[in-house]
Amino acid sequence: MLIFLLLLSFFVLSEVTVQKGLMPKFLKDMSAGKLILFSLMMILLTVFIGFFIKQIMILVILVTIYSSIVISNHYMAAFQKMERGKKI
Repeated sequence: MLIFLLLLSFFVLSEVTVQKGLMPKFLKDMSAGKLILFSLMMILLTVFIGFFIKQIMILVILVTIYSSIVISNHYMAAFQKMERGKKI
């Protein structure tokens, strides 16, 4: 139960920081395809690192949560621009 609460709080904190734009600049400037590829590489790197320190599950979950929030924010910003009539 404690792990679930920690994951939930990490999710909420990550969502708030990404919505406020407090993420690295290179993540903001990436195209959607590169962002998805970068997220996949980060998850695989975390699996590789986690295999050696024996904490694979929690690290992969945290990286996956943050990556998915960044990707969803990227698409949400693009759809908001489309709704306003701007070209993407």
